[in-house]
Amino acid sequence: MFLFLQYFTGNKDQETPVQNIFSNPVVARFIRINPQNWYHNGSLCLRMEVLGCPLKGHWSPAARKEIRSPDRLDFKHHNYKEMRKFMQVIKNECPDIARIYTIGKSYQGRKLYVMEMSDNPGVHEPGEPEFRYVAGMHGNEVLGKELLLNLMQFLCHHYYAGDTHVGFLINNTRIHLLPSMNPDGSEVAYMKGSELSGWALGRWNQQGIDLNHNFADLNSLLWKAEEENKVPHDFPNHHVPVPDWYNTDKALVAPETRAVIAWMEKYPFVLGGSLHGGELVVTYPYDMARDWAPSGLTPTPDNSFFKWLATAYASSHRNMADPHRRMCHYDDFSPGRGTVNGAAWHTVPGSMDDFSYLHTNCFEVTIEQGCDKFPPAVELEEEWENNKQPLLTFMEQVHRGLTGIVHDEEDHVIANAVIVVDGHNHDVRTGLWCHNHFSFHKYFGSYNCILMQNKQ
Repeated sequence: MFLFLQYFTGNKDQETPVQNIFSNPVVARFIRINPQNWYHNGSLCLRMEVLGCPLKGHWSPAARKEIRSPDRLDFKHHNYKEMRKFMQVIKNECPDIARIYTIGKSYQGRKLYVMEMSDNPGVHEPGEPEFRYVAGMHGNEVLGKELLLNLMQFLCHHYYAGDTHVGFLINNTRIHLLPSMNPDGSEVAYMKGSELSGWALGRWNQQGIDLNHNFADLNSLLWKAEEENKVPHDFPNHHVPVPDWYNTDKALVAPETRAVIAWMEKYPFVLGGSLHGGELVVTYPYDMARDWAPSGLTPTPDNSFFKWLATAYASSHRNMADPHRRMCHYDDFSPGRGTVNGAAWHTVPGSMDDFSYLHTNCFEVTIEQGCDKFPPAVELEEEWENNKQPLLTFMEQVHRGLTGIVHDEEDHVIANAVIVVDGHNHDVRTGLWCHNHFSFHKYFGSYNCILMQNKQ
């Protein structure tokens, strides 16, 4: 048992917290806080009793080694207005490769801004894959937003500096970055700040909707059709249609969710990452367990490739895949080296990842980028160094797999054609209208492909 007496300084300003650190790291078994004295101004003196053991030779805030980044970026927290201004600055600095557009509005009327970065912004080029990162789905998980703003600035500066790595990505990929899907919730969390926002304040949109449970549940529709032996002839194993009721005014669907769905349907994305915070792990579909179980391993037909994608990010991170790192909370992800099937962790009905996989050609994973949902600004530089290479490495994966354009015998391009891999229960389609190429993510190996014109 560890027993010592230590006094902590307080603050006369009752609204401003004060950080106090034990002189020695302690693993606490029990913590008890009792009021000792009340004062006329409303403040009070507290006595905290900690029953625990000293943790010698381990990380402690007092002995924490500061990590500096060689990149001269804007390491600070941005509110909505500052974010919008920051994106405009990047566009002005790099007009040849940057474009800002909006995909809709939040419940409170804030625009959902996207930064496109490409050597030909605003134009879909046949054969060039489209990639997306989405951050801020949960408004209090602000790390992803700040990392995407850093990523915009990094790509802009390094492209013009002649960085070949960045040059390849910009010249061969159409990159879309949505830094704040839930700007209303983000503003709520920002107003409180890192110390006071808590674990949930700002998580939901202003209707009280968790956006990552708000997408149409296509899993249940597909699994029911599979049980009735309707797949794939009477019910598709890909591009599962959204049920009619979901598109009615009576359905409780957030405007942010509808905006992102319309965005998914408009652009032919083939790979994406949903950036979150509060853990250090990459999860991959399915996110929803069958039979609505609380959890349970629920792989997709593309499980091997999804594990590859998750590993590409986790293994590039400075410590996500380290089997000896300390857990963020109580979940141990060391068996998967920083990756886990989403449903095996906890079931998430109506997730964006599952919807993306079943309704579009886009493979998407959830990236929990740090233990702290709202880290102090002084830690943003270190978090950038933790996640910079993984963000770039994951984007590179969009160039893996089969890709091409489907023509008929007279060399006419066929839109909406179905590409079937023999023995694989998840097809893809070529895009509609001008988006007539396809990308098919597969794990290493040889595959027999069948091309069919879709009659629907």
